[in-house]
Amino acid sequence: MLYAVDASARAGSWQVAADGTAAGGAAMLHPDAGVPKLMTPLASPSHYFELQFNAQAGRAYRLWIRGKATNNYWGNDSVYAQFSGSVTAGGSATWRIGTTSGTEVNIEDCSGCGLSGWGWQDNGWGIGVMGPLVYFATTGTQRIRIQTREDGISIDQIVLSPSTFVSQAPGALTGDNTILPRSGGSSTTPPPPPPPPPPTSSGEIVLRAADVGVFAGGWRRESDATAAGGQRVRHPDAGGAKLSAPLASPAHYFEVTFNAVAGTPYRIWIRGKADSNYWANDSVFVQFDRTVDANGSAIWRIGTASATDINLEDCSGCGLSEWGWQDNGWGVGIMGPLFYFSTTGTQRIRIQTREDGLSIDQIVISPSQFLNRAPGAVKNDTTIVPR
Repeated sequence: MLYAVDASARAGSWQVAADGTAAGGAAMLHPDAGVPKLMTPLASPSHYFELQFNAQAGRAYRLWIRGKATNNYWGNDSVYAQFSGSVTAGGSATWRIGTTSGTEVNIEDCSGCGLSGWGWQDNGWGIGVMGPLVYFATTGTQRIRIQTREDGISIDQIVLSPSTFVSQAPGALTGDNTILPRSGGSSTTPPPPPPPPPPTSSGEIVLRAADVGVFAGGWRRESDATAAGGQRVRHPDAGGAKLSAPLASPAHYFEVTFNAVAGTPYRIWIRGKADSNYWANDSVFVQFDRTVDANGSAIWRIGTASATDINLEDCSGCGLSEWGWQDNGWGVGIMGPLFYFSTTGTQRIRIQTREDGLSIDQIVISPSQFLNRAPGAVKNDTTIVPR
């Protein structure tokens, strides 16, 4: 059970679009550009996205996609699906990424059946007709590529089922509101989040994109050669309005665990980059599970509407340029409030979206070295803080 917005790769016009009716509050969308339908899949498509999952060799899986056509138009309702290791029941390679073989999924059930909002469809065509099953040559990590057949389609959920949905759809053909929980596939359980990174000898806590154990909504991990460890976490710009206050149950966030010491004052820094260096793509809300103020009162707690915000731009009109470090203060030379933890041991930080269009590669929670100074520059920064 995959959410499309967790895509590990994305190319061309596919983009994350906020959608309150979609799983996780967002969907992958290829906007309608009026381009003609592709009659066959491409070995090197311009427009696609990919997700990874685990499956078992030799087991039959049924593919389902929940999609929505822009304006409920039949010319906006189909994609090609390919895999990294798919085979037929006889073991022959089929529908492979990098070839012109693929299986198509049309959300409309037949010519003239009509479309209405979200609908589940497999790779069969016609009322009551199911398409061929898919098998995998090896057990372990697989990759699915969804490439554009017709633009104007949104996708929020993809199911590969060896049992529950082999003979039945997860939901309705039209007007569907079924949201299934994410999982790594029916044959496996999702991998556990990474263990908390140990603090340095000086107590500095340095977190990177690779440490993120939980993603929700539009956040995902991406490759970036300029980022620490070659990876960043990003909520692509979907044109969503800025949130004026943090949410107790946000749709878009990521979480990391770490270790900290009770009663010690800490300062938080993040290194971020705004899409297009645009000031409306530069802020997040930050929460923790055990934070307190100097008097021991709970503050900025996960599951509440209390948080501290971080704006990359140092002041209104200061401007942005590529990577930059910022704490939770606002204004040139102004630092935000320090915080403490109520207990020693494993802690959790949640970064929730305030404005989309932001990338983050490093989070520093410092009790000493960076308590009174930033780890790097506000703009055009190249600092990689050692683990």
